Amino acid sequence: NDSAHPRANNGCRPADDIVKTKNGNGCIFSHDHKGTNGDVLSWKQSNTTAPAGEPASTDPDTECGLWFFRPKWLQPLANKKAFLAVFCLTSVLQGMYYTYFVSVLTTIEKLYQIPSKTTGIIMSATEIGQIGGALLLTYYGGQGHRPKWIACGMVIFAVASILCATPHFIFMDDSIVATRAGANVSGMSRDHRQKLCHIADELLPPVARNYVDVTSDVHPVADALRTVSLCDSSDRSLNQNRITHVVLSVFFISLLFIGIGATAVYTLGIPYIDDNVATRESPLYFGITIGVRIFGPVFGFLLGSYCTSVYVNFPFETSNLSPGNPHWIGAWWLGVFIVGAALIVTAVPMMAFPRVLPHQRYVPRVSSYRVQPPLELHRNGGGCTKRPSQAVQQPLIPSQTPALPSPVSPTRKRRNEKPALRDFPSAIRRLLKNDILLYRTASSVLHILPIAGLYTFLPKYLESQFQQTETNANMIVGFAGILVMGVGIFASGTFMRKFKPNARFVAKWIALSALAYSIGMAILMWVGCPLGDYVGLNAHNKDATYMAASCNSSCECKTGLFSPVCHDRVTYLSPCLAGCAKASGPDEQPNFSDCHCMNANTTITNGFCSLECNNLIWYIIIFSSFVLIHSTSEVGSMLLTLRCVESNDKALALGLIQFAIGLFGNVPCPIIYGAVVDSACLFWEDNCGEPGACRVYDPAKFRMVFHGVTAVIMFIAFLVDAVVWYKASSIHIHEEEDAPAVVTSGAVPESESGV
Repeated sequence: NDSAHPRANNGCRPADDIVKTKNGNGCIFSHDHKGTNGDVLSWKQSNTTAPAGEPASTDPDTECGLWFFRPKWLQPLANKKAFLAVFCLTSVLQGMYYTYFVSVLTTIEKLYQIPSKTTGIIMSATEIGQIGGALLLTYYGGQGHRPKWIACGMVIFAVASILCATPHFIFMDDSIVATRAGANVSGMSRDHRQKLCHIADELLPPVARNYVDVTSDVHPVADALRTVSLCDSSDRSLNQNRITHVVLSVFFISLLFIGIGATAVYTLGIPYIDDNVATRESPLYFGITIGVRIFGPVFGFLLGSYCTSVYVNFPFETSNLSPGNPHWIGAWWLGVFIVGAALIVTAVPMMAFPRVLPHQRYVPRVSSYRVQPPLELHRNGGGCTKRPSQAVQQPLIPSQTPALPSPVSPTRKRRNEKPALRDFPSAIRRLLKNDILLYRTASSVLHILPIAGLYTFLPKYLESQFQQTETNANMIVGFAGILVMGVGIFASGTFMRKFKPNARFVAKWIALSALAYSIGMAILMWVGCPLGDYVGLNAHNKDATYMAASCNSSCECKTGLFSPVCHDRVTYLSPCLAGCAKASGPDEQPNFSDCHCMNANTTITNGFCSLECNNLIWYIIIFSSFVLIHSTSEVGSMLLTLRCVESNDKALALGLIQFAIGLFGNVPCPIIYGAVVDSACLFWEDNCGEPGACRVYDPAKFRMVFHGVTAVIMFIAFLVDAVVWYKASSIHIHEEEDAPAVVTSGAVPESESGV
């Protein structure tokens, strides 16, 4: 005890009894002293060991539980590993929702006849919520009880996600009008498939099944469509528009609150972890956090693959159509219930974590973006000087805790003080004066904009470019894109923990990875498949027609009708365009015959013609390689952001970045990329005289514009990263090795034992 480690004459503990802080700043004493940056240096009472024979004081801020329920058996769970596990599970569920919604976008567009540009605008509602809540939420939550703020955000997220599924139950029957009628044409019973071409107006815009008189013996589908057409009645046309408007409104409101809830999880959880681990452990913990979070998008695409293979009216109704049929509608609403329920359950343990973990041995780090002058502190008139060259690294063990008085901790006082709104503008101004933070913010925007846009419409791109089913496209994106990204993040976190690269190296790698990603997207502009031969596309397209003008003239085919059939590697957008009069075979894959536009006794099949193109495997290899390279910069990006600001500004700094990402990145991102996707459309399905969902894309234009826009934006990100690379020498990522530090502690730091 004291006899083993005598004090100096001035009352200060010898050098070998001092362990430094994470940030390399500040002695902690019982009286309020100011550090070089104005930080209050205090004796951390909650982390000291009480003298023998005296009961240890209980700090409610370090107790685990809910309200008055704080049993002793629950307290061992108040540690960084338990929080990391719950936080990672929360991040996985949150990531699942975003990619799940992306994976069912094609189904939603087809079901409610929504163009991609419109869905892009709706998707931006998430970012609007993020913008509205980012700054104030991180300002108040960052100085409050962060786990409870995170749990509240999770509940908001969960309720909003469940609300997103309500259109299915409100318009369960009406919403599948278009799909069922198309299915009636290509999947009706054999008695109803006769003379498809000879009946004028036979293939009018679709109607609901209950409008079709299936008992009629004379052309029942044609007769029903003549008398009950969706677009013949202005009331039904208005009803369809009403459904679409209500659905869009529900989606927008739901995604708005999802954005608010998601902001709390990310911007408050990362600083909470950073404040409770040693600096040398931060890269590994960030690698685990971000890497595990990547599994969320993977699971989201897998969940989307499963749900889109289940019929939309599950479990009350089944369909004879197969998921590969163009008229198939999957259970898009099922996944949001699964994710929402899981988030509500996970919010309970998150809320139980304390404001401060009791085993935290380090005071919050201050900014390392400066040169620290010698630290001179005085106690009881005695000088206690600590210079950078005299930094020591030995930890204090419990038996060596100095028997100093235990006044109320100033740190505890600051914890209990509520943040004042009047201080909010000054906090923002302080961050805006940090030039490195501003460049990092711009870099984050330019990185997320093209990646978010690419992944939002990547399943649709794979479906149209390589003729993949919606289920297969989601699987490819999940494994070849998202899972590979997780591998890169894990690897980079482990590398940084082991080799401890400096800030300039990290900034350089971030810049080079952006350049590599830009090059990769440029290469992918030339990896794809041709359009193939179509009949019925827009007249301005060079592939508009492959038939004589008179072969289907008697059919009076309606424009905008989509029910593709294939013959001799030529795809007709409907049996009517092929002049077909008969249908046979199973309902799932009917065969049409007696077609006027081809030789007699010729049978054609339902669906698109298959492409003889093997470029998908090359696309996956190239795409995955550059995704892997770019993902290795994620951990370094997080560390640079957290190390260039003061400790009490970390949450607000992340909030500022989230605000900028939402306003300048994620809000315009789906709108820009939605317009890019729509610009490549060749065939719009008719929705009562208005364009509905796009069914056929120009693969060459889609490929060039889709990847070209991504490459250009990522190259601009490289230029901004180069500026950060130039300025990064003033940042110390690993302060324990780079800067002086002193701190008192009541126990051996938990982080010394690793993860």
